[in-house]
Amino acid sequence: MKKIWNTLTAAALLVGTLISSLAVPEGASASAAAPAAGCRTDDHGLKLVAMKDTGNAHMQAIQFLGANIGRAAGNGFMIGTSDGGCHWQSIYNTGKLSFNQMQFLTNSVGYVLAKTSAEKQNTLLKTTNGGTSYTWVPTGQYGFERIQFLSENVGYGFTRQFTFKTTNGGKNWTKVATPPNTRYVQFMSQDKAWAIVVKATGGYEVVKSVDGGNSWVNSLAVKASVNYGGAIYGTDSSDVWVVLYGDSGMSQTSYSLFHTTDAGAHWKQIISNTTAGGGPAPGPAIPVGKLPGPAGRPTDMAVIGHSAAYMAAGSGALDQVQFGRSVDDGKTWKNLPSGVPGYEAKLSFVSPASGYMAVTSESQSGIYKTINNGTKWTKLFGLPESN
Repeated sequence: MKKIWNTLTAAALLVGTLISSLAVPEGASASAAAPAAGCRTDDHGLKLVAMKDTGNAHMQAIQFLGANIGRAAGNGFMIGTSDGGCHWQSIYNTGKLSFNQMQFLTNSVGYVLAKTSAEKQNTLLKTTNGGTSYTWVPTGQYGFERIQFLSENVGYGFTRQFTFKTTNGGKNWTKVATPPNTRYVQFMSQDKAWAIVVKATGGYEVVKSVDGGNSWVNSLAVKASVNYGGAIYGTDSSDVWVVLYGDSGMSQTSYSLFHTTDAGAHWKQIISNTTAGGGPAPGPAIPVGKLPGPAGRPTDMAVIGHSAAYMAAGSGALDQVQFGRSVDDGKTWKNLPSGVPGYEAKLSFVSPASGYMAVTSESQSGIYKTINNGTKWTKLFGLPESN
C-alpha cells in the first residue's frame, strides 16, 4: 500500500528561501559569450568560500545544458559559464550550502541536493533564477541521497532503501513499490525503470519495470561474494549500463560493468575489474586483466544516446583520475590516461566528443574539458592549492 504525505505548509514556505548575490543570466551578453584567445586555468578571481568543517573548497558536481551553458558546484559555492568554460562567474558563494547534486531542467529552473552543515542530511532545494536563491522542498523525514527529475513537476527522490515520487514539484511524495533490498533505481520515463537488488544469499539481480514500479521482473542475475550496490546509467530503457561493486581493500575496489542494447534481453559484461585488495569482481570468473576497467572505484559515468559511454574512477592512493570509454555502444572498451590530478571526478558530456570533468583533489580541485572523446583533457578552472 502506498504511503502518501503532504508536508508543504505555510511554515515551510516561510523558512524555505536562501539568498545569495549573483546569478547565471538567462541570455549571455555578447562580450561574455565571445571565447577568449586563451582561457584562464586558475580560479578566475572568484575566491570561492568553503562550508565550515568541510575542508578546503573543492568540486562536487557539474552539469552542462549544452555546449556553452554549464554549472559546477562544491562545498559552499556554485559557479557558471556561458561560453563553454572559458570564463566563469560566481552564482552562489556564501559557504552556507554544500552542493552534492544538481539537476537543472532549464537555465533558470533546477533542483539541488545540498547540506546546510557538515553533520546534517541532504536538503532538497529548488531554484527558479539559475541558482541565485533557493526554496526548500519538504521531503518528510527522509534526506534523499540522490534525485532525478523528468520535468519540473515529475521527479524522484532516493534513499538507500526507498524510492519516492512527486508529480507536483515536491508538494507531495508517494512511496514507489520496489523489491526488498533494492539499492539503486533509475527511471527512464514514468513507466520504465531499472533497479539493482542485493540478494540475501549473495549476488545481485538487475530488475526492470514497465508500469511505473507497480511490478518488477528479473533481467540479469549476477553472482558475487559481496554485494555493496552499484549504479545505473542510460538515456532510454533499451540501452542501459549497470555498475556492480565487489569488495574494497588497499585503496582498491573490485567492480563489473554490464550493458544491454535490447532492454535486457541480452547482456554483455564490458568490465571485470578484479583487484588484489578487493577480491573477485561480480559476475563470471574472468582472468585478471582480460576485461580491465579504470583503476580505483568508479565515481561517475556519462552516456550519450546509443553511441558513447564514459567512466571516471579513482582512489586516494592514485595520483590521477582514471578514465575509460566506449564510443561504439559497448562493442569495445578502452582505458585512457587522463593526465588529470585527483581521486574523484564527476562527468557531464554534451556530445560523443565533447565533455566536462569536475575533479576533487587534495590540492588541485578543478574543471577540465575534452573535445576528442576524452583522449585529451584541458584545464578550465582551478581552485588554489591547499597548504
